[in-house]
Amino acid sequence: MADLRCWNKERVIGFLKVYKENPCLWKVKSKEYTNKNLKNEAYEKLIAYCKPVFPEADKGFVIKKIQSLRGSFRKELKKVQESQRSGAGADEVYVPSLWYYDFLVFTKDQEVPSKSNDIGEGALEVEQTSEEEGAEDGEDVTEGQKNEEVSIYYI
Repeated sequence: MADLRCWNKERVIGFLKVYKENPCLWKVKSKEYTNKNLKNEAYEKLIAYCKPVFPEADKGFVIKKIQSLRGSFRKELKKVQESQRSGAGADEVYVPSLWYYDFLVFTKDQEVPSKSNDIGEGALEVEQTSEEEGAEDGEDVTEGQKNEEVSIYYI
């Protein structure tokens, strides 16, 4: 496993520069993003950048590093966006503490929000239906004796 001390600021910044120069790895809405040959060439460039310090570097190593850096960036981005949404004043907006945040801002538009089952994140549409209990079985139904069914849909 790679020694974390080897990932100093200079090395991470260099890694991110090579990453930025290869939009086929991060620009999800481009044609290059689906070009496997182009992506493999880009991964080879990142591997070549890592090899002098991390001789064991391979495609998996590079992918894990990208995921790690982007994951931390995503968390900070979410905090910034939530503070902006909260109606906080300009001086109260969250300031990212991640030192390389500005080096990954170019990926901001490429973040694809994942679907969430959190009720707080989306509007709900509630559909309520009632059936008279026992009507199917031929039983007598007295007024007010109903079985209510509620369906909830996420929109």
